[in-house]
Amino acid sequence: MGRRRHLRWWLAAFVVSLLSFLSLWLPEFFEGDGAAGCAGYGPLPSGLAALWSDLEWMWLDFRQQVESTYGRYLVLNGLPMASVLLSGVVAGWSKRWPGTLVGLMAALIAAVVALHWAFMSFSYLLLLSCAGWEGRLPWMVWRLLLMIGFGSVVVLLIAGVRIRAAACPRPTSSASRR
Repeated sequence: MGRRRHLRWWLAAFVVSLLSFLSLWLPEFFEGDGAAGCAGYGPLPSGLAALWSDLEWMWLDFRQQVESTYGRYLVLNGLPMASVLLSGVVAGWSKRWPGTLVGLMAALIAAVVALHWAFMSFSYLLLLSCAGWEGRLPWMVWRLLLMIGFGSVVVLLIAGVRIRAAACPRPTSSASRR
């Protein structure tokens, strides 16, 4: 039992990623479509506005390639769950470095999806500050919930990788034993 204690972090990360994935269907319970639009994003400092504009367009170009259909949208948000499951299996039955490598790759995938929702949340916040908040608070909370959920997966995976690395003994050479 003591050797596999680190797997509880992977289990927690899997549960959080599953709940985050299932929360994609929360908007079915909201009224309206959550659409917000206005001519500009509102008052931002000029340097931040220029930087945000460049970052947003780069991210939108990348995201459009992934999200062109609803199925791909589900794949994007289901990828952290699948990668956590795979990395948990590898971490449970492999040596030290493959488990660490696959765990860090799963954390990177979850971080990309969390970044996606961070950009979505910030864009929606800028639109709401221009268009108004009336009836759109649940839509903002939903975007933030997904960002926090996938961000939590990253934290749990990193914690699991660190605990696994500390629990697995490092091979020692015969020279260091003397």
